[in-house]
Amino acid sequence: MYKLPVYKKIKQRIEEPRRFIQVIMGPRQVGKSTVVKQVLNDITIPYKYNDYPE
Repeated sequence: MYKLPVYKKIKQRIEEPRRFIQVIMGPRQVGKSTVVKQVLNDITIPYKYNDYPE
């Protein structure tokens, strides 16, 4: 499966010791939700994912 270039950076940040909440922002339809779901599928850390519609 293709992974966006930012995948590695997001995964690295999530796996760091927890200091801050992680927020992914950007324009519509660039793959934000897709890349976050890919990262969450590949980690073993507990998480809560909210995908609120606008």
